Amino acid sequence: MKTRGVLHNELAKAIAKMGHGDMLVVTDRGFPFPRHEMTTCIDVSVGRDLPKVVDVVKVVLEELEIEKVVIAQETKQVSPHVYEAFQGILSTVQNKGNPIEEEIIPHPEFKHLVLNGALEGKEIKVMVKTGEFTPFANIILVSGVDF
Repeated sequence: MKTRGVLHNELAKAIAKMGHGDMLVVTDRGFPFPRHEMTTCIDVSVGRDLPKVVDVVKVVLEELEIEKVVIAQETKQVSPHVYEAFQGILSTVQNKGNPIEEEIIPHPEFKHLVLNGALEGKEIKVMVKTGEFTPFANIILVSGVDF
């Protein structure tokens, strides 16, 4: 029986399939799922604010090597405590000894990327919806390599 890392079967399988440049999105409860089959959509919410986005990101990063994150500008402005929590997590992660790159984009662009990016050839592979009820608590993790 697996006792560490990502215990959710579907999410663990999706992470195992990811390659360099593939993107995994962790979102709040209000974020819509893409309306196509090119992105694996996983809902891990079990109740209001259970789990929170930060909780899921921490566990995912136990198994996923990343080189970059994409965060909406509105996260910094409207929910700065979530942005600060992301910063705290990311400060402990490096990719081949380098800090994780951060890209800040407007929320409409972020939403378009998540919902339509796979249709446009961008590697949005997995979307994980949480029970988070905080506005703009969303982050894209871009897979890296450790060699």
